[in-house]
Amino acid sequence: MTSLRFRAPEYQADGSFEEHEFVYEGDETAGWSISRDGSEVLRLGPGYTAVRSRYCGVCSTDLARMHLPYPLPQVIGHEVVAEQDGRPVVVEINASLDARGVAPETYAYAHGSMHTHDPERITLGINQLPGGFSPYVLAPLNAIVPVPESVGPLVASLTEPFAAALQGVEATHPKQNDSVAVLGPRRLGSLVIAALAGFRAREGLNFQITALARHKKLLDLAQRLGADDGVDVSEPEGLKETYDIVFDTTGNPRGFELALKLARRVVHVKSTNGMPVLGLAHLTDMVVDEIALVPATSKYLNFGWPSESVPRTNPNIYVAPGVSDAALEKISIPGDRRVHRIPIEAAREAIIKDAREQIFFPQGSPYPRFDLAIVSSLAEADQVIRPRAEEELSLVRARGAILLAADSGESALAHAIVERGLEIHTSRCGDFHRALEILEKNPEITRALEENLITHRFALSNIAEAFDVAADSEKSVKVIVETGALNP
Repeated sequence: MTSLRFRAPEYQADGSFEEHEFVYEGDETAGWSISRDGSEVLRLGPGYTAVRSRYCGVCSTDLARMHLPYPLPQVIGHEVVAEQDGRPVVVEINASLDARGVAPETYAYAHGSMHTHDPERITLGINQLPGGFSPYVLAPLNAIVPVPESVGPLVASLTEPFAAALQGVEATHPKQNDSVAVLGPRRLGSLVIAALAGFRAREGLNFQITALARHKKLLDLAQRLGADDGVDVSEPEGLKETYDIVFDTTGNPRGFELALKLARRVVHVKSTNGMPVLGLAHLTDMVVDEIALVPATSKYLNFGWPSESVPRTNPNIYVAPGVSDAALEKISIPGDRRVHRIPIEAAREAIIKDAREQIFFPQGSPYPRFDLAIVSSLAEADQVIRPRAEEELSLVRARGAILLAADSGESALAHAIVERGLEIHTSRCGDFHRALEILEKNPEITRALEENLITHRFALSNIAEAFDVAADSEKSVKVIVETGALNP
């Protein structure tokens, strides 16, 4: 039994920090008790071990933590570099049953990268599990990833956001001779550019990487991180449908609307602000579930991620009430697919029942959700994404797709999808092993990230100042908090 006593700053509901004494007591078999100032505040099951924190990056999620739908106060921070057995490690943020090593063999989310969508998961420094702005972290056993010797521990603090950027690149998978643009190359956008450069080298592809911004300093930064060129988008009229793929990292509706105009084939959304966008209320939830929004044509009946080794069969297709028989006929759904034409609330209830009893879907669906959904409007897409706004449950499986058969006059977004055939992709967390492999094999990318992105370092005792600086994009790019486990 391990007992760790220490003081750490705890993030409050008003965005301030208060220092408290914590005790983590337990082990990986019995589980852990977490106490604050002598009172137990959380009990964790088995599958966690204690590691000493060294660095933790401040990201936009941390800055907006008071607005997220998870309980506070909490020790936050999820971009963690820690020490285990004298060597640096990074900790993946999803404490899923698989990450803890306690998932049943038959559990749908027990294998592969889909464990990041485990409905039983909690998340490091965001939802329940205390985070990395602390001397110690309770890490899921299978979420601890050694840092390669050639990757310094400081730049390793960028592993989590770099992995998220790489996830987006792999999900959309640029092709040979594509023209790929990144709109808004600030913190996240810069990492997407670096991820594109690393992916290009890994896959042996030749495609153009262009940074799109209104400020020369951002364009210069992007080119130091791997962009082939930079374009000022202050007057974007001459750039309509110029790029095969546009990664929107702006996090605002105007940026998304501009990305729609500039893209020929795909807009990949990597950042949102929770607000409705062009008639779609649940774009942020789409990103959380990594759902795509695509045209309603037969081409997308076999939708899957290019990085998947086994092609999907997508046997279960949900058809929303507003979809006409004529629209459905145009899609030419093969007879071996099962089409479900039931009200949205009935579909939700059936999914919940299936999760308990395994009786609703026929054999072949890997998750207790529909593989695809066909809708007649963005409003129906919203209902599919979140049948109940207060409930984190979609009718479509994570990394699935919604096919839009709508009047193109509904909005600029609907027009882009239906009339121009544009695809909207989304992505979230990424694989740390693949991210670190790119950093290990491309030292020029690793060096560029450390030299150009990490602009400030603060001691844990100065975390409030660290957050103030991180919140001002004119002052900083990336702020790292030194949590003190090892000497610099």
